[in-house]
Amino acid sequence: MTAPFKPCIVVPVFNPGPALARTLEGLIATGYPLFLHDDGSDAATRAELARFKTDHPSLRLSRWEVNQGKGATVCEALRAAHTAGFTHALQVDSDGQHDLGAIAAFLALGEARPEAVIAGVPRYEGPVPPARRYGRRFTHAWVHLETLSFDIGDSLCGFRLYPLAAMAGLMDRVVLPARMDFDTAAIVRLHWQGVPVLNTPVTVTYPEDGVSHFHLLRDNLRLTRLHTQLVLGMLMRLPALFGRRLTRKPEPAPDDPHWSRIQERGTALGLRLTLWTYKLFGARALRFLTEFVAAYFFATGGAARRASRAYLARLFEQSGPLPDLPRAPRLRDSYRHVRAFAHSYVDRFLAWVDKGDRDIGFPEEASFRAQLVSGQGAIFLSAHLGNLDMLRGLGAARGFKGLNAVIYSDHVVRFQSLLKDINPDYDLDLIHVRDAGPGTAMLLEEKVSNGECLFIVGDRPPAAENGRTLAVPFLGKAAPFPIGPLFLAHLLQCPVFLFFCVKEGGRYTIRMERFADRIALPRKGRDGALRAWLERYALAVEAQCRATPLQWFNFYDFWGDAAPESRP
Repeated sequence: MTAPFKPCIVVPVFNPGPALARTLEGLIATGYPLFLHDDGSDAATRAELARFKTDHPSLRLSRWEVNQGKGATVCEALRAAHTAGFTHALQVDSDGQHDLGAIAAFLALGEARPEAVIAGVPRYEGPVPPARRYGRRFTHAWVHLETLSFDIGDSLCGFRLYPLAAMAGLMDRVVLPARMDFDTAAIVRLHWQGVPVLNTPVTVTYPEDGVSHFHLLRDNLRLTRLHTQLVLGMLMRLPALFGRRLTRKPEPAPDDPHWSRIQERGTALGLRLTLWTYKLFGARALRFLTEFVAAYFFATGGAARRASRAYLARLFEQSGPLPDLPRAPRLRDSYRHVRAFAHSYVDRFLAWVDKGDRDIGFPEEASFRAQLVSGQGAIFLSAHLGNLDMLRGLGAARGFKGLNAVIYSDHVVRFQSLLKDINPDYDLDLIHVRDAGPGTAMLLEEKVSNGECLFIVGDRPPAAENGRTLAVPFLGKAAPFPIGPLFLAHLLQCPVFLFFCVKEGGRYTIRMERFADRIALPRKGRDGALRAWLERYALAVEAQCRATPLQWFNFYDFWGDAAPESRP
């Protein structure tokens, strides 16, 4: 029988400066038991810790007189938590870099998957020291080799939920590094012994008054030595690791599967390789390389394969045979689907790395230009279908202004970062949203009032919990569609156009049609009016899926989110 989930928080402390008080106040406010271990801090830090202990007697505080290192300190706190009967411990650094608002999500995921490590993947806000950024890329590449997988999203993040039984067993068997190389060694070795790793984003900032104890030369040398040891350990475990890859069962779907929690696969180093390949050998070589990348991700992406097969089967059942899907879909068709997605990323990349004009058909371009110069703002409603980024590349090349793309991009931060590096214009008209709050609505209203255009995709449930969906028929079964884009159009009282950029015969074509002069949602019967508009939109997406079956890129259980409908 599995023990009840009993979590706590462990904090290694060594002279973190002013951030200590902010961090401890935030942690105490969560109400979870707190284990602090002081790694030989100075008198000022000891006095601050003593004050907190006096004000909060339940806080567990221990200390060493002489500094022994972050790794040793974390291990000491984890042992104390395990001895006290806790089942899980969330490691939080005391330097104030991590968003404590993520604690609830980490613990909820830990309770749902008690056998797994919940690993933080940094989502940076503000500037990042170059040494940290490049050091992470170096470590990520080695960790992927050492585990023969992309399972570990970030091995250096100090925000991580450990299952204490597995961690205690590891500490009993292996002497883990005592310094800054601890985090990487711990998660790689847990992965080797079969502990699942679930990656979850956490916002990271570097406070102006923050204190870092990472020594650029000394700690990077420690990491280099560690990776040498881990690579040798990987070679010794090679048969077992390969066997696990071949026999591993797919991860069970969580209770609330959601596309926004599917993190991008691949590494920053791999994306840089894309850029180098293009610069050295050109677009043709890049497309050749993409064939191997697509084959690899198809072979290792079980969830994407299943989602593709389910979508294609549903499409064929409702509308087949189709020109690009002449018979019931097979495994080969799912591969073609994944391959089309991979090449769409290459096309996006080329649209921005090459500032020249692109060969894009646009039959309604005159109407589009007329709308832009009319001074009247508009909403262009699209879907995760084809390649909307091609329009933005075309707009940058032809001088179109005011083309604002409203996106949620937290799950593709590395690819977004690459595009911003190669062409600074990429981020000019991107509006990144994380929630459906008033601030977002006011910003979008300002854009439309200025006569600008908003490009919004409407075929995924909102990433934020405060968004609302309605279930409407899509390919024969109810699926959740967000009401946000249509409700926004109602509030702004602006024209709405349908807009798709799809690949036909090796060439992109932009399809545009007027959806509504205005979206009217009367207070009486509003849900019914919303449902009618959403059904019209879903039918338009269905029609485009029939025309280009392999270009609808929602590789998750799209219909599985439909029940129950979400409420405000």
